[in-house]
Amino acid sequence: MQATQNAFFEAPRAPEGKPAARRASLNAVRVTVEYPGVRALDDVSISFRGGEIHAIIGENGAGKSTLMKVLSGSIRPTHGSLTLDGSTVAFAKPADAIRAGVSMVHQELNLVPTLDVAENMLLGREPRKLFGFSIDRSAQHRRAIELLSLLGTDLDPGRMCGGLSIAEAQFVEIAKCLASDARVLIFDEPTAVLGERETSRLLSLLRRLRDEGRAVVFISHHLDEVVAVADRITVLRDGKMVHEFVRDGTGVLREAVGAPGDSADESVLARAMVGRELGSIYPPKGSAMREAAAIELRNFGAVGRSHGISLSVRPGEIVGLAGLVGSGRTETAEAIVGLRRATGSVWIDGVQQTFAHPRAAMRQGVAYVSEDRKGRGLHVTLSSVINMTLPTLDAHTRAGGIALDRRAERAVTERWIQAFSIRCARPELAISSLSGGNQQKFALARWLETKPRVLLIDEPTRGVDVGAKAEIYRIIADLARAGLACIVISSELPEIIGLAHRVVVMHAGAVAGELPRERLAGADCEERIVRLASGLSEEKEHRS
Repeated sequence: MQATQNAFFEAPRAPEGKPAARRASLNAVRVTVEYPGVRALDDVSISFRGGEIHAIIGENGAGKSTLMKVLSGSIRPTHGSLTLDGSTVAFAKPADAIRAGVSMVHQELNLVPTLDVAENMLLGREPRKLFGFSIDRSAQHRRAIELLSLLGTDLDPGRMCGGLSIAEAQFVEIAKCLASDARVLIFDEPTAVLGERETSRLLSLLRRLRDEGRAVVFISHHLDEVVAVADRITVLRDGKMVHEFVRDGTGVLREAVGAPGDSADESVLARAMVGRELGSIYPPKGSAMREAAAIELRNFGAVGRSHGISLSVRPGEIVGLAGLVGSGRTETAEAIVGLRRATGSVWIDGVQQTFAHPRAAMRQGVAYVSEDRKGRGLHVTLSSVINMTLPTLDAHTRAGGIALDRRAERAVTERWIQAFSIRCARPELAISSLSGGNQQKFALARWLETKPRVLLIDEPTRGVDVGAKAEIYRIIADLARAGLACIVISSELPEIIGLAHRVVVMHAGAVAGELPRERLAGADCEERIVRLASGLSEEKEHRS
């Protein structure tokens, strides 16, 4: 599979003859950002240069997203300043940064669901006609197609954004950033919801933007991507800059300060992020219990998105669901819990069930943790306490259900904070104040509080650093050992192979094949999964 991945990561240089953009230099000068009781950034000085892909890595809570928000005008630093092309700048809002040529793709999606793809992409930059009194819809549509083609997607510019999958919405966010024609482009976890093919296209695009002379800032927890594309890597830890790596003249990444050391690979970067050695992040796999299936799908599907799926999961078993973006994995999970119309049947503990909505599924012991933390997983403007107890609100009332027991709510929240080692100084603050990894733990904990027997978890480590990933994998493995039946949907093949007892692969809305536990240990199992997900046979065809 390594050869396949290397092929994905290689990309041509910029097209010959295309004029390079005027190179920008954006600098953070001794930037500090303080919140009540927390110093998110501590005296950070860093430069972003045109013609360079500069990756920022670090654990969740290290200060990466805070730094990006400063650069893009979302927040003002408590101390320190920014300079652009040698002149001090102060962005009061993102629009100021965009006008100055600095644009950002945020980790959390920010599309207007009632507008179509083209309208979202060119919002505030609409082409005009009739002396500026009217929007030129044809030109808007053509420009949207042009930008989407750069990403290698045939997404319809006329589709309403409220009906897009999260991966499709991510493409629109990226295209919206490109539409600004900025000289400094910031990408915060742009590949977190993309499959391998889509990721390769995006990495090729980053190289193309760099070769045009733009400064590309890239945040990712996928260290293989960072090693593949970054010209410079800065490591943040606890709000401070602790390491910098630079690609030398031979194309090798090395520590920038001091005597040149060994080349920096993924393990070196992971150690730099966490400040300690990391062993295997995948826990040992237990065994499924010798009991009847906890959940069984019979000829099941999500109307218009998947069909004919037959699958059973026993207590104590983790089944991975793999496939390319658009294969129908998420839609199938949503149909199981009543978020979409379904065909076929669902059987829970041997009894056929039909769920009209997630609360009905919850009552029968089935919980679904969405891949979309901001849209469906959490209410980001509400506190950690409220988010924690919303699914089980009935259990935290008093006086006959007419009042909430705030003390009980707080006790439950603190219990899960301790159980999952969540870094949360003040649970009364909006959950948006937490890092992505800690938000993900809350998204999982709130549904575990419902005491499910079946857990469907979609992209469990989206936007999560390597240390937090290991914690989440341990949690899922412990849940399985305690008797839960788990279905894990993931676009990361190492994750799904390292965690699952067996892997079911989907293609075009149907099951394309299955790899049992013994075949997951094979050196070629990633390639087998990719072939099945692409609609090919699991085995390579050998021609004479």
